Amino acid sequence: MADLVVEGKKTATTSGHIFYELENEPLPQKEQYYIVLNSKDIPIAIIQIKNVEVLPMNEVTEEFALAEGGGDYEFWWNAHETFFTEQLAVYNLPFKQDILIVCEKFKVVYT
Repeated sequence: MADLVVEGKKTATTSGHIFYELENEPLPQKEQYYIVLNSKDIPIAIIQIKNVEVLPMNEVTEEFALAEGGGDYEFWWNAHETFFTEQLAVYNLPFKQDILIVCEKFKVVYT
């Protein structure tokens, strides 16, 4: 997925809001910078968050899903449902279609 960021095909990412609460971590904020690592944990890019929005997963637009660069909306939904189901199971929590998620739009500022 990191290659998609460098190639400009991925300009958004999604995470589960509940995990920030469970791990007592602050939500990402607009204008923050992050280092993107490849599969070998080597830095390959720096991104800047342009927008952060918290909304139910079943309200994510197709436009946002496509900005994640992984395929069409159905692919996005299935991949995220699987991922969140597995992660929630660690906490003995069920997946729900209206789970709150953190939607971040970003831009690459350095590769």
